[in-house]
Amino acid sequence: MSNHVNNSNPPVSVLGLPLSRVTLDGAVEQIDSMLQDGGVHQVATANLDFWLNSTSDEHLHRILAGCDMVVADGMPLVWASKMLGEPLPERVTGVDLVPRLMQLSARKGYKVFLLGGAEGVGERAKELFERWYPGVQICGVYAPPAAELNQMDHGEILARVAAAKPDLLLVSMGNPKQEKWIWMHKKRLGVPVSVGIGGSLDMLLGDLNRAPRWMQRIGMEWLMRLAQEPRRLGPRYLRDFIGLTSRLPIALVASMMQGKKVTTPSFQLKESPEALHLHIDGDLDATLADVIQSAAKRAVTEGRMLYLQMEKVQRITAAGAGLMLDCRRQLFNAGLVVCTAGMSLRLKLLMHHWCLSPLFNEYSPYRNFAKHGAAKPVLSATK
Repeated sequence: MSNHVNNSNPPVSVLGLPLSRVTLDGAVEQIDSMLQDGGVHQVATANLDFWLNSTSDEHLHRILAGCDMVVADGMPLVWASKMLGEPLPERVTGVDLVPRLMQLSARKGYKVFLLGGAEGVGERAKELFERWYPGVQICGVYAPPAAELNQMDHGEILARVAAAKPDLLLVSMGNPKQEKWIWMHKKRLGVPVSVGIGGSLDMLLGDLNRAPRWMQRIGMEWLMRLAQEPRRLGPRYLRDFIGLTSRLPIALVASMMQGKKVTTPSFQLKESPEALHLHIDGDLDATLADVIQSAAKRAVTEGRMLYLQMEKVQRITAAGAGLMLDCRRQLFNAGLVVCTAGMSLRLKLLMHHWCLSPLFNEYSPYRNFAKHGAAKPVLSATK
């Protein structure tokens, strides 16, 4: 799998989610790049409920951390990014993204498969898209019978998708089911890009009314949805609100306790027979993007583990944590591991409150010195 998609624009870590710094146009451009890139890619449209589900479901959390792109489909996540000092450019919703992907299909001939949703929704969406976007290539539609993930007829679904040979698979099963289904089958299917789109088709078909633009801009679209589906969404929104208000303030306090930027970071890259060791001194922030990306690329090329040596790290920004997540994604996709080492108690607490701890193993590569050998310097930069 290629890893270059995020390299020029690494994500921002917002409460443990690697959110891409993209506009709607930028998201479409990145998906177009993925389609031309080879390999298989997964895209998630994450809202506040995705995040809260991930805090109690480590499997889902790891899936989202491993996606090639995660866009912020929810204003609370955009607001949180601003509070953490790394504002996302805008909200990118599944409802806005799907029509743009249909335009992309019509323009470039990409084949699209619509999977999931209630019975008949996919067929109606196909008719609508073919009317709206002449030349769109919808190669298949299938709504599997409603069932839990472990009770689905996966063989039937896989056979239908494989026979259609789509370039783009849009999955409407809701979170976390759609993310887990894509993750479970993406390598076997070999579809270049799979996107979880939730209930976007219902909105586009008019089965649910979307809020006016002014409500979307100020982050009040949820009120319109709540008015239409109070029984289903009322408990969910209350749970999300309680989850956010109980966790975000602590995450912000943990961030502020680091203090302001005081040092320009420096680094030294060392190597031992089985691993690369990137020693960071100062702030782990966006200025280290090229350094961390280069170390990750080399680790993947050489098939080595990567240790982020953080004994001298003073501060981690949301952009720096995003770099860590993107580095983890690249190594994980290559069957490798990135570990942190030497992190102070203050930074460990920060990682915990930023919902990052479950994604990184803390380890000292020097415990088994005889096994690994001495780490030799190969590249460094001083303040």
